[in-house]
Amino acid sequence: MLDRTLYLFDGINKSSVKTIVEQIMKVNQFDEDKDKKEKDFKRVPIDLIINSNGGSVYDGLGLINVIENSKTPVHTYVYGLAASMSLLIAVSGHKRYSGRLSTFMYHSVSTHIDGHLEHLKNRVDETQRLQNMYDEYLLSKTNLQEDELHRVQEHQRNWYMSPEEAMAYGIIDGIV
Repeated sequence: MLDRTLYLFDGINKSSVKTIVEQIMKVNQFDEDKDKKEKDFKRVPIDLIINSNGGSVYDGLGLINVIENSKTPVHTYVYGLAASMSLLIAVSGHKRYSGRLSTFMYHSVSTHIDGHLEHLKNRVDETQRLQNMYDEYLLSKTNLQEDELHRVQEHQRNWYMSPEEAMAYGIIDGIV
């Protein structure tokens, strides 16, 4: 049996996501093989434990694609912090949980840009595209309202939430 407990404790980048993606894919292949051989095979969920301050939007969205396409359910558990991109990963779980002492944080997508004016314009457009994608996904998976997200963005601040608030907004399904 393959390890079904995975950890996202680092910043979100290619190497931290790669390990998780590989394991989710291995578990799915293992389960697919068992499914073909055993009539009453039931897939045991993969648990993704999260304590991360976020990181690369591109790498995070790549992991979310893998989680969403996993036939084996991926359950996310926030034990500590789910901030920025790790918030969106936490929301992507087929079932989503939090420890009672955890913290959730939403803020606008950030980028570091410099260079020629045309490069700056292009980067601003891409950052806006990523922000729209991030917000649309978050809104589609929770009870959050668009005006709440816009209010946070207008005031350029981080929005911290307790597990109880996260549950009220549909970010998690339960507190464990």
